[in-house]
Amino acid sequence: MSVILAHRGASKERPENTMAAFRRAEELNAFGLEMDVHLLPDGTMIVRHDDNLGRCENASGSIYSFSGTELQKIPVGKNHPGKFENETMPSFGDLLQWLQANRMYLNVEIKPGGFLSEVGERTVQALEQYRMKERCIISSFDHHILREIKQCHPDYKVGILYSQPNDDIVNYCLKYRFDAIHPYYKLISKSLVHACHQNGIAVNVWTVDEPDDIRRMIEWGVDAVISNDAAAARDILNSCGGNR
Repeated sequence: MSVILAHRGASKERPENTMAAFRRAEELNAFGLEMDVHLLPDGTMIVRHDDNLGRCENASGSIYSFSGTELQKIPVGKNHPGKFENETMPSFGDLLQWLQANRMYLNVEIKPGGFLSEVGERTVQALEQYRMKERCIISSFDHHILREIKQCHPDYKVGILYSQPNDDIVNYCLKYRFDAIHPYYKLISKSLVHACHQNGIAVNVWTVDEPDDIRRMIEWGVDAVISNDAAAARDILNSCGGNR
């Protein structure tokens, strides 16, 4: 049965990658969260998608030129004026601490950039500290990071993000012991979902917001639908006979 992962939290309704968005996803009964993490020069692991300021805030510059303390003072709700406009970026620890009070699943996307030589290990260390191994998957477009994690921490699940067609994706996953594919949803077919499942590979698709697309992904049997519109995705899943 498919589940719903709220993309950057309930990002249609709240500023993305903020505690407000994550709390709203819990209220909507999403199975879990998809979020992004960067490792800053001062060692802070910050929850954020972009590596530059501007899209979500009235500020500019590379996030790597700021300390974690400085970044966490910058409001990120420019696109959600009103009640949520002063929401700020949580640290990875902030999010993991909050997750201790519920059972939501976590898809951690490691963003390329910054201190790539350390970010994979630091991510696992944080997940270990908060005992999250059994309810998380680590994804990235940088597959080298995922290979390193799988080699050093084989019990952790990893999923490869990709946005271009790859006809050999099943064999690629088997070669490097990747646990899941995380493709742009338009790249998959019902036959690919079947081939992945035949080989023990999960299929988690992004970013699916249109009702017909959500419904088709569920009917094809993907493992997770990653959506900005967690409320709509939940309702469609329920209508298809699911409950998460």
